[in-house]
Amino acid sequence: MPHIIIEYPEQNINENQIRAVLQAVHQSIADSGLFKANQIRTRAYPFTHFTNAGGSEPYIHIQARIKSGRDNNNKKQLGEVILSGLAELALPVSIITVEVIDMHRDSYTKLAVN
Repeated sequence: MPHIIIEYPEQNINENQIRAVLQAVHQSIADSGLFKANQIRTRAYPFTHFTNAGGSEPYIHIQARIKSGRDNNNKKQLGEVILSGLAELALPVSIITVEVIDMHRDSYTKLAVN
């Protein structure tokens, strides 16, 4: 059930590269056994304007939103799994960060529409 949200600089990463990022992140999480492949929701949003600590080095930031209840070791493992899946892509960015965010389990709802 994780919702993976990838923010990336649109002028530095092309469409083929972001497809590879989406696939690598999805596959690395599925392979980890932390979540089933059919539970993982992965999407990407480009950004146009940014600074990186006052500079202009491009970066990627990833939010991994999961239902609350997992321990800190699981959260850390999820972040590490995501980064390891991207390590081999040689992306034109200076840094990739991952933030694991708890979604309140009792207030999370969804509607499956067929």
